[in-house]
Amino acid sequence: MRSIRVPLIGVAVAVATASGSVLALPLPLSATAVAAPAPGSGTPGSGTPEPGASDDVPVPGSTRSLPLVPLAGHERSAAPGARAAQGLPRRDVEPFSMVGVVWEEPRAELHGTVQVRTRSAATGAWSPWQDLEVHQHDHAADPGTAEAGSDAVRGGTAPLWVGPSDGVEVRVRPEAPDERGAAPALPRGLRVELVDPGDVPAAKPGPGAAAGKASGTGTASGTARDAGAGAERPGAAPADDAPHDDGEADGPADDGTDTPQDPTADDPAADDPAAETPTDPTAADPTAPDPGADPPAGTGTDTDTGTDTDTDADTGTDPAADTADPADDTTGSDTDESPAGPADAGQGAPAAALTAEESAASAVNADLASIGATEIPALTKAQTEEALADTLADAGADSAAGSEAATAAAKPYIGPRPRIVTRKGWGADEKLREANFLYTKSVQAAFVHHSATGNNYTCAQAPSVLRGIYRYHVQSMGWRDLGYNFAIDKCGNIYEGRAGGVAKPVQGAHTLGFNANTTGIAVLGSFASTTPPAKAVTAVAKLTAWKLGLHGKNPRGKSTLTSGGGNRYKKGTKVQLNTISGHRDGYSTACPGTKLYGKLGTIRSAAADYQGRP
Repeated sequence: MRSIRVPLIGVAVAVATASGSVLALPLPLSATAVAAPAPGSGTPGSGTPEPGASDDVPVPGSTRSLPLVPLAGHERSAAPGARAAQGLPRRDVEPFSMVGVVWEEPRAELHGTVQVRTRSAATGAWSPWQDLEVHQHDHAADPGTAEAGSDAVRGGTAPLWVGPSDGVEVRVRPEAPDERGAAPALPRGLRVELVDPGDVPAAKPGPGAAAGKASGTGTASGTARDAGAGAERPGAAPADDAPHDDGEADGPADDGTDTPQDPTADDPAADDPAAETPTDPTAADPTAPDPGADPPAGTGTDTDTGTDTDTDADTGTDPAADTADPADDTTGSDTDESPAGPADAGQGAPAAALTAEESAASAVNADLASIGATEIPALTKAQTEEALADTLADAGADSAAGSEAATAAAKPYIGPRPRIVTRKGWGADEKLREANFLYTKSVQAAFVHHSATGNNYTCAQAPSVLRGIYRYHVQSMGWRDLGYNFAIDKCGNIYEGRAGGVAKPVQGAHTLGFNANTTGIAVLGSFASTTPPAKAVTAVAKLTAWKLGLHGKNPRGKSTLTSGGGNRYKKGTKVQLNTISGHRDGYSTACPGTKLYGKLGTIRSAAADYQGRP
């Protein structure tokens, strides 16, 4: 269907949906938002604060982009037909914390290996060679969409979190020739992206605020993606010495330990979800707003391609059934359960002056938390059910949203709303993304992912990891925003992902072919051979119990989705999948890693329990 982009003009507008209904979108009443440019084109990056902005505005990070070259002594392998290896000889660079490799053609695959070594800014020691996940094209917008067709989109590896570093070495080796003596060429325009996630505002005392400094990497200058005037056109290779918005950040220390727990252990909501205690002092407020009203700010584009259905009964055969106790795993090493970040501006806390882009990103959650809030507080199950009933009354049973809410309210199977760190809370630079929000019709299923960014981070660093992924997705890969709808760290903290509202059907770019009518949840880390922490498993169950409950979906059930095109299902194919599925269920990929995929059975059962299903 034809997408409709609506500028932020400070009035209410209507956006047509694929089903012919109309979605009313009230927009900001004050400042006019400025559309963010396509990745690579940039905005003025002088570092001067916005007029009226407070001193705790996040300091932007930077992305340094360096071209890879044929490696000396590796121009050709001894094997006939072998291709030349490329890379970057060991060199000093400005501080960074995340690294990835990109190339010009987004549909091209890199057949080979990508490895990096980095030097710790703290100790000066070089790491061993580390592999980057090269098959990342399956995390992307659906074929044929405006986001996928942008000239700014590139191919690339998954980014890897390496922590504060100031030296790098890269090698990209093509696959060995096959039996016919032929080897695939490496993609054109290989570049290494060195991402400094920047800093977050100095934390003020508040609920959930972690002690210590936020975890950026320091000042970045020199070779960087241009964020100033005269930037290159979207999609063009960045100049090696282009100016960029720089930011100082300090690396945090976190030497605690974390003992993972069973999703149902020591949790009052496991046996009686209605008894779950909110984690925020304001969570028990009976005036807590409902999570399902139409967006109060921002703009929307509905790209739904059809009507999907849900089978509410469990079929009894769970391909990912897992009877192991999540408490058996021993991963995780953090006692700090709250991410480092700005002051908690929860319900009623005074908010600092916001930019127009920040106001729009926050206003779509205004029914859940105050404008500028750094987190959305948890609710009890009773409060969540009351909010859902209010949504039904506000939406009207004759509308599409009202009909879905009526189904959910008739069978009030919904989990307690969990605490969610907002984009403001993890320090998203809202000027990086495209200004308008993108919506689909509904949420029929949830796809679980791992970020493949590695497990070498602390919970206090998780906001920095997320800012790094966000910057990599937008500036390096050329996407409109962060691809995932939600992220979860190893301590079980839940983060708002792509902008548009956590209770809204925001369309992400997480599962190629199945971004419509779904939500994408990424657990930060790599779980091919590492068991995911129990706290993260529990958080996935809690989040899906609430998010799917808003749409009346059974976590143990099945949903019929229509493929937008991929390597597993052709475009237009109707596919019945688990309502909580792994990325590999919709696309032939290793994501979310064998160990996390094996926990999906546990997640489905726990989510159904949180919803109060028999």
